[in-house]
Amino acid sequence: MTSHQLLARRLGTGDAVVVGLSAIIIGAGLFSRWGPAGAAAGDALLMTFAIAAVIALCNATSAAQLAAHHPVSGGT
Repeated sequence: MTSHQLLARRLGTGDAVVVGLSAIIIGAGLFSRWGPAGAAAGDALLMTFAIAAVIALCNATSAAQLAAHHPVSGGT
């Protein structure tokens, strides 16, 4: 593939199903881990979630900025 060829920006039904199922499986795994995490962290559990939220926000912001600078398929 040369640098002038662009990837198609499209998702098919199978792609959407895989993305949805992955989100459900990952989400279920996260919810099933709150009990052991709460037992291990104790009172600091909410603080650890707040720290994780800040880290996720930084990651999402940097990914959005990178995507804005490279607005082509596969740019990021």
